[in-house]
Amino acid sequence: MSGERGPVGFVAIVLASAISVGLLVITGTVFVVDALRHGDQPGNLDLSFYLLVGGTLAGVLGAAFVAWSLLAPVGSVYRRGGLSIVSAFGTVLLMLVCIPVNQLFGRSGLLLLLAASAILAIFLSRQARRWRAGV
Repeated sequence: MSGERGPVGFVAIVLASAISVGLLVITGTVFVVDALRHGDQPGNLDLSFYLLVGGTLAGVLGAAFVAWSLLAPVGSVYRRGGLSIVSAFGTVLLMLVCIPVNQLFGRSGLLLLLAASAILAIFLSRQARRWRAGV
């Protein structure tokens, strides 16, 4: 990494961090919904539906909130808002990874994806805070 730190790199780290947080929440939700199903029995479909919709919405809004808070040094509210919305849409695209992971690897794959997104979110948010501080 060079000594010059530009705003594009900062924004890329913030967006990746926010999307990782959103993926973390949504993967956790998919894991819980999958755990509620018992074998061949459908289980409580109303609970699973509301939990999945609520968790997805929480993940998307969480990504937007993380991006908004990490982009505090950006002076323009318009740019902060726009980039926060971009992170929310990025979360929607990346959450589709949960489908093949769950189909191919089951709950253990979801746990692995959950752990990877948690580690990535923590690492990238720390990097964004250091970048913002100029360290």
